Formats: sequence, C-alpha cells, structure tokens
Amino acid sequence: MVVLPTGKSEEPKRNTRMSKNKTSKRGSLRTKTLFIFGIALGFFIMVIAGFILYYGYKSKEGEQKNLLIPPQVAKIEKPQLPPAKTFVPKAKVAIVIDDMGQDIKQLRELLEIDVPISIAVLPFLPYSKDVAKEANLNGREVLLHLPMEPKDSRNHDPGKGALFTDMSEAKVAEQVKKGIDAVPYITGINNHMGSMFTEDERLMKVVLEIAKTKNIFFLDSKTTNKSAAYRLAKEIGLRAASRQVFLDNKEDINYVKAQILELIEIAKKRGSAIAIGHPHPATILAIKEMIHTLNQDVNVVAVSSLIDSAGE
Repeated sequence: MVVLPTGKSEEPKRNTRMSKNKTSKRGSLRTKTLFIFGIALGFFIMVIAGFILYYGYKSKEGEQKNLLIPPQVAKIEKPQLPPAKTFVPKAKVAIVIDDMGQDIKQLRELLEIDVPISIAVLPFLPYSKDVAKEANLNGREVLLHLPMEPKDSRNHDPGKGALFTDMSEAKVAEQVKKGIDAVPYITGINNHMGSMFTEDERLMKVVLEIAKTKNIFFLDSKTTNKSAAYRLAKEIGLRAASRQVFLDNKEDINYVKAQILELIEIAKKRGSAIAIGHPHPATILAIKEMIHTLNQDVNVVAVSSLIDSAGE
C-alpha cells in the first residue's frame, strides 16, 4: 500500500474493464434466462388458455346439442287392459202360433210368456174376433190364418172359408176379403195348410194382390217346397217372408225344445229366422221353459220386424 503525502493510504486500482465485462456477462445471462423463462411461461399460458378455450367450446357445443334434443320424459306404463270385445248384434227370431180362435184360454197362456209371440187367427171360429182383439190390446201382432186347399183334402179339412184350386179368380178374391173382415187388427196373412193351393200361381197371385191393396204382408208357411207364394209376392212388390222352422210336427216337449234350438242356430247363421207352432200344451210349455235360452242367445221380435229379411 502506498502512503500518500496527505496521510491517506491508497489501494491499488483494480482493472475496471475486467469488472465491467464480468458484470455485463452476468446481466446478459440473466436477461437471456428471463427471456427464455418468459417465452416458456407465455407458451405455457397459451397452452392452458387453448385448453380452456377448446373445452369451453366443446361444453357450449354440447349444451347447444342438448337444447336441440327434446328432454327424455319417463314413460308411464299403462295398465294392460283386456282387448275390447267387438259388438255383434244378436240374431232375431219371430215365433208365430197358428190355429188360434177356438179357445181364448190358449191365448191367455201365450200372453203369460214375456216375448212378442205373434198370433195367427183362423176366421169364422167361436173366438176369432175375441182372440184378435185381446191379442191386439196386449201388444201382440195378429195375422189372418187363411185356410187353403191341401193336397190331401179328404183327410185334412182346411176349415170354413178355405180357398180351393177349382174356384174362379173372382170367388177366390171374394173369399179372401171375407176372411180379412172376419179377423180384426191384422197386419198380415199366412196360409193354413195350402200345399195344393200355394203351388197354383194364377190363384195365389189373386190372394197376394188383395193383400197388397190392403197394405198387409204375406208370410208363406211353406207347407210345400214348391210354393210360389214368396216368389210371386216379391214380383208384385208385396212385403213377404217365409217360415224356416216348424216347432211341433210332433206334440212332444223335448222335440219342440230341439226345434227351438234349431231355430236359434238358423237365426245365427242367417241373421234372422221365423218359426211357426200351434197352441198345443207341449208347445206352450216348451217355449216357457226355453225362454231364458231364447233371450240369452237371440232377440225375439214380432214377425213384421222380419218381413223382407227372412226369405226362403
């Protein structure tokens, strides 16, 4: 150390240029480090921002898609019901009881049966008018049961007021009008016997023409398969029908019941059917005992309801 004259000592001067160079190098290194760090940090921030933007966009896109998709509503399971039954209307049947007019008691037994049985009354019998009147008052349909010639007239008498094939057309017309006048309240005519007469087209047409002028229908009892009555009636525009079942060819209750079952089956196949019976005790009792079956399986109606619907 050099002692100055002033009494101050003076250290030797260092190489300031070298010191400056070292400082400069250190600052430059620090600057570079900071610069690289800044770039790295900026890149990292950009990456993070990119991820944020990307996933934010995806999230919004998903939300938009969700807005377009209708919300799923939970399905409510309805209780399983049995299939609805198709309504099928019941077939219809009509029952006509012939040969009425001999006894008022027979009518009253039939009136006890709560179905609209139609009553066919023979003319010129002791109670013909009374039966027709009482049946009408009780809401039962009345027919003229017009006697006609059978094929075996010697053994089967058709009765008073009958039509025969040896009559003239004028005589037939006269006899028909008398029969109509003898039984009041009639809505139609059906034949009593007549297996011979109903095959005679010329005379049968006379009967049907009068029925047409009187505005009453004709029910063909079909006592012969060769009857021309129904066909002729349709040709002249007369309301008409034909019988499908005879209830009591045998006066036996079981036979009549079997015939009633056949009537029901025919009606179900055709839609309707007409039966003819007689006021025998077995017939009346069989109908009474079968009334529940009839009402369950078919509708029993007045015969006029089936005119034109029950053909041959």
